[in-house]
Parts: sequence; structure tokens; C-alpha cells
Amino acid sequence: MEYRRLGRTEARVGIIGLGTEYIWHEPFKVVEEVVLEAVENGINYIDIFMGSPGVRDNIGKVLKKKREKVMIAGHLGCYDIDGQYAKTRDCKISKIFIDDFCKRLQTDYIDVLFLHNINEKIEFEEAFNKNGLLDIALKMKKHGKARFIGFSGHKVPVSLNALQSGYIDVFMYPVNPSFDSLPGNINHEDLSEKSYDYGSNKRNKPDRKNLYIQCVQRDIGLVAMKPFAGGRLFSQDKSGKNMLTPIKCLSYALSQPGVSTVVPGCKNAYEVRESLAYLQASSQDKDYSLPLKNIGLAPEGECMYCNHCQPCPQGLDIANITKLAHEAAKGLTKNISDQYNMLNIKASACSDCQTCEERCPFGVEVSKNIKRAQKIFGS
Repeated sequence: MEYRRLGRTEARVGIIGLGTEYIWHEPFKVVEEVVLEAVENGINYIDIFMGSPGVRDNIGKVLKKKREKVMIAGHLGCYDIDGQYAKTRDCKISKIFIDDFCKRLQTDYIDVLFLHNINEKIEFEEAFNKNGLLDIALKMKKHGKARFIGFSGHKVPVSLNALQSGYIDVFMYPVNPSFDSLPGNINHEDLSEKSYDYGSNKRNKPDRKNLYIQCVQRDIGLVAMKPFAGGRLFSQDKSGKNMLTPIKCLSYALSQPGVSTVVPGCKNAYEVRESLAYLQASSQDKDYSLPLKNIGLAPEGECMYCNHCQPCPQGLDIANITKLAHEAAKGLTKNISDQYNMLNIKASACSDCQTCEERCPFGVEVSKNIKRAQKIFGS
């Protein structure tokens, strides 16, 4: 397993995490198989938002003797109605269910306590005003019942407000090429399969990419959820050529600025192994550039950090240098500088041979990006 720093929390999390939404109503045996397959293969970040008591009991039993090996993410603002998920902003109900969460998970604390699924301005104001959900989270953190405060959402404007509040340590957001093609004020969950043409090139991608860069600027850990877009991405290419795969989707998410871990939902041990296969995958298996171009989800001239331009004759890590330059353009922080300084070969080594531009499938002015990086970082 490869581990990354979870923003300013300084915790180290596996780049592949585990989402548990698909084992919601499964029997204990299935829950045990999924969770053990994950933990025994180095997954140490598990997201659990469901309010139903059964799955909480089952996960608690599995993790009872493995609690210190994993970070558990819980959610404040969701509950269960007769076995069905429901969202609430009622502090009394939220507190009852988060206390029940800890009891059933057999733990005294939650590693990351998310303010759950806040998308509208009125929800944000209610949660962040005095005596709102944020107050509950802050009190739990003060008393050692929550280590870090998180925020999950689907819309850029409200999420940006949360990131700028100064309270958020970890941010969870859908990261995949399909949803990244949507304007930032759209919640994909409000769309039907046919109500938006993801490949129409009517893109407002900078909205979402800038949100990721905000996480870098503010040193907020970014957890990528829904990397497969609920399966949409596996059926968009009707030709059957250059299909996106789970490995390519994970590669895309992990290539975006600020992402610490990806939490694919897995319904059985096989799907856990399918996600973990990313760790042993070849560069070719991880290459998402041609599938994205094939289905119209890659705009001309925009770097997708796909490494299709490699190898560089001078040994430059082109995608990483370009990404760091994009992040630094919004404000050069110590964290970004440190990452750049750790590179063995800096932008100044570029010979301007433009071999990279010949390989790029998206018409990116790669040499221009490298020169900009040299100017920003001074080497």
C-alpha cells in the first residue's frame, strides 16, 4: 500500500480506502469478508455514513480488535428511518445517532467526523450557525470524541464556503471525470441519467478543479468519493474501445490536486481486490487519457495529469511538475514548495525538445507549463 498525508491532520492514509455503502444490508459474513480483505491488505481509512444499526454493529464486531489499525470516518447529520437512509439538520437527532454510531462501532472516538452532505446555502448556514451541527462537532473534538472535523458535499459554492471557514480538516467530494465535467453549482445526485450530456464539452471544469486546489492551499485532506460515478463511466463508450476501468478511474482520482485517498464502495471481497489491483497495475493499465478523449470528457489544451507525455528524455516528472505549478499559481505555500523540492529533477532541466507535446493527446502546451513551473519555483 502507498500512503499519503491527510492534509494538516498529519495522519498517513492508504491511497485506496473503503466506502461501505454497498454492504449496508448485507449479513455479517459479507461485512466481515469485505472489511478484513481491506484491513489485511493495508487499507486504513474506512468511511461509514449509514445510519442503520445492523451494519454498524457488524463493522464494530469486525474492527473490535483492529481499531488502532484504521481511521474511521463517521457522519453527523444522517440517520435511519425503518432501514432507509435519511438526512437531517436536527441537532438532537444527529447527536443521538452519532452517539449510537460510537456505541455500535465499539469505539470511544471517531477519527474524522463529517458534517454530512451539505449542498445548499440554507443548510450551510444552519449547520455553521451557533448551536448547529458544527457546534456538536467542535464539542466532540474538544472532549476527544472526534480527532478531526470533516465536511462532505457535492456543490462547489457551499463546499468552498466550508473550506474557507477555517474549521475543516478533511473534505470529502465526488472526484471522477464524469462529474468533473459538470458546472460547479450542479449536484449530480439531482440529475437523471439522460438529463445532462456529460460529453457535450459544455464544461465548467475549473470550478471543481479549483476546489481541489483550495484543499492544497489550505492543507485540507481531500477524500475522493464516487470514483466510478456510480458505474456511469463504464458504459459511456458504446464503441467498446478504450473503455474506462476501475483502475483507470482510480488513477484519475488519485492524479487530481490534493487527493489523499479514494474510497470506492465495495459490495464484496472481490471488489476490494479489484480496487487494490491498482497498486500493482502497469502504467498502461492506469492510463485514462485515451478513454477520456474517446468519450469527450477531456477538453483540448487542458492537462489531465495522465502522464501520456512520458517518458521525458531529461527524466522530468511532467504531470507532477505541471500539477504543482497549477497549485502554486493560486498561492505558493510551504507544502507545495516542499513537494517540488523533493523532486529529483526540476523544471530547469527541460531541454525544450517538445517530445512531450508530440505525445500529448489533448494538445497541451507542455513546454509552456514547464517554463511556468521554473519561473514559479526558481529552478
